[in-house]
Amino acid sequence: MKGAKAYTLPDVTIWSAPGEHHEIKHKNPTRWNAFGLEVYRWEALLWFWNECKQSVWYTIHRWDLSPDGRDGRLNRMEDWWTCSVPKLERAMRRKQHRILPGYSWIAGEEQRTKICYWPVSLWTPLEKVWESIKVSEVHDG
Repeated sequence: MKGAKAYTLPDVTIWSAPGEHHEIKHKNPTRWNAFGLEVYRWEALLWFWNECKQSVWYTIHRWDLSPDGRDGRLNRMEDWWTCSVPKLERAMRRKQHRILPGYSWIAGEEQRTKICYWPVSLWTPLEKVWESIKVSEVHDG
């Protein structure tokens, strides 16, 4: 639709309460130990988080940790790391990020675009996040 603003949505939604949404990427850290996301995708995630008022995460399958590497088929829980959108947004307010030009596949074509990078230290193993959610459910219930 001409004039309509398109939004990208997270790749995975876990519908069981309390509900959570994950933008999934398969990558390793940059040489300066950061994870990147295209600015237009970041803006869409931030918009989605503000709109849905639920947990929204940027979740990465770290193929650098996987014993069979980038193109392997092994899927181990310990290779999945995540960071919440609110935590990334706070990091941006604190200037714990950088935005650089780069290339990405957009609509099937490699295009130059702005990419936002955050330090890997902001990410937590997904398994630990899920364990903490289970613990809080036990204490709240």
